[in-house]
Amino acid sequence: MTPDFLKNVYLLSAISSVTFGLIGALVVARRIGYLAGAISHCAFGGVGFGLWFQQALKTGALGTLALAACFTSPENAPKLCERWSSFVNPIPTALLFAILSALLVDAIRRRAKEREETLLGAIWAIGMALGLLFIERVDGYVSVSTYLFGDVLLIGRSDIWTAAALGGAILLVVFCDFKRLEAVCFDEEYAELRGVDVDFQNRLLLTLAAVAVVLMLRIVGMAMIVALLTLPAATAGRFAKRLGTTIIASIVICFVGSWIGIWLSFLLNFSTGPTIILVVAVFYGISLLLGKK
Repeated sequence: MTPDFLKNVYLLSAISSVTFGLIGALVVARRIGYLAGAISHCAFGGVGFGLWFQQALKTGALGTLALAACFTSPENAPKLCERWSSFVNPIPTALLFAILSALLVDAIRRRAKEREETLLGAIWAIGMALGLLFIERVDGYVSVSTYLFGDVLLIGRSDIWTAAALGGAILLVVFCDFKRLEAVCFDEEYAELRGVDVDFQNRLLLTLAAVAVVLMLRIVGMAMIVALLTLPAATAGRFAKRLGTTIIASIVICFVGSWIGIWLSFLLNFSTGPTIILVVAVFYGISLLLGKK
């Protein structure tokens, strides 16, 4: 592997670790890891839709060829459609699906009359099913495992800039709203008595978790991303007494676990995503043996 390639992988993991450590600590404190799991699998539907829509643009389907002809001559319309398709990426559509699913999950938590876990399980399965059905409509071979378990070979500079922009937005939002998020995470009733809009804070936290999920898609993949979101925070929570300390420790554990996992995956020729998860799982196992919650 070239040095530039490795630099991209390590840089993306470092940027994402900050966001994952921060949001993971809030998710674990709020005890909504299972909701983040439903959101991450719904995002797979966005991946499938993005791949299908990219092909539709490239081939001029869905009326895009006629639309392109409005901007250029009919003979140049196919080239314009192909140019448009180059701007379509499954990551933005995965982000859109993740945010919409976060809002849907929050609505289910607050208003559903059916059993919550049943409906969340249905959303989980529907998101995966939609992604697979869209991918089936894409001509040619599409590696589903690339998006389920990650593929560092696909990491480029655009992924790093996207992660930096989204991560910076998450940090800014949490910094401005930290006290209210902290109050809701630990005592919803007290926060509500103090005038905090609890419903809005819950939606905000789920939305931030949805954005964070997309950041590590390239490295870890949809299927295991919740483990990386929760295990470092759970490990830190066994030693730290305050949320701020937990966040800092969670960021460090996520960062160290990711870098060790990447190094081991290249050294042993293993898949990077599963290796990272196993490393942070070992950290959590050690905390269970040594730490006192």
